[in-house]
Amino acid sequence: MKKLLLPLLSILLFTACKKEISKDKANEEVASAAANRTTPKINVCHYDAVTGTWKMKSINLTAWPEHQAHGDVRLDDQDDDGYVPTNACGVGPMGDCNDNPATGGTAINPGATEICGNNIDENCNGMSDDVCSLSIGDAYQGGIIAYILQPNDPGYVANETHGLIAAASDQSSGALWGCSGTPIIGGAEGTGLGTGNQNTIDILAECAELGIAARICGDLDLGGYSDWYLPSKDELNKLWENRVAVGGFTNFGYWSSTEFGAFGAYDQFDISNKGAPNHVRAVRSF
Repeated sequence: MKKLLLPLLSILLFTACKKEISKDKANEEVASAAANRTTPKINVCHYDAVTGTWKMKSINLTAWPEHQAHGDVRLDDQDDDGYVPTNACGVGPMGDCNDNPATGGTAINPGATEICGNNIDENCNGMSDDVCSLSIGDAYQGGIIAYILQPNDPGYVANETHGLIAAASDQSSGALWGCSGTPIIGGAEGTGLGTGNQNTIDILAECAELGIAARICGDLDLGGYSDWYLPSKDELNKLWENRVAVGGFTNFGYWSSTEFGAFGAYDQFDISNKGAPNHVRAVRSF
């Protein structure tokens, strides 16, 4: 009797286990199907390493980071601006250089209008502010355009617009140049266009006095920019020539960053004692 029961029990257990496994598998398939129904799908331009070709492929949105990591391109126009990034699958309109709405992509595409002065390539042509016509006196990049470089100026580049931006108002009406009686051994002797920034660096490296003209400019954070400096003699002269368009100037002296010996430095009108007060107007290059 026992010999008959044992095989029967084995058969019953095997059948029960098999049914349980089948039930678990069915549950897994149902769960997987439900997940696929609820997970959004997106189209991507996918590189097939086997065939060496690009093709459009539909994937779950959750799988995008993995596809992005090996160079695939999303084709779903995330920011709904009518453009998708350039892709090898030929899906377009292409050329969108920022398709992410979280970083302003909605306003950035090949059909957008370029906005002057914000250093953003709105129309995705590889150049920021390229259609802007800049003039002396324009508000731009944290200040007012005080000078635009001309041919033969140091730093001039054909077909590009560069120059000097002045702060819109004075940073001081009575700052000292600093360290009177002590020459700046490392420099601060530049007079020409493009030398003021290095002059300022040299002054700050050797003159630790607080509140001096170079330090006021070097520490300045204005209009979203922190690369301001005290202009050189020639740079200050360009500001003075265009002072009406720039605005805010007085008829008193302004410090340049150009030193003249141990006791002197150039202001707008002459050479002054470094221990005398003068006005300060910071500049930056663009």
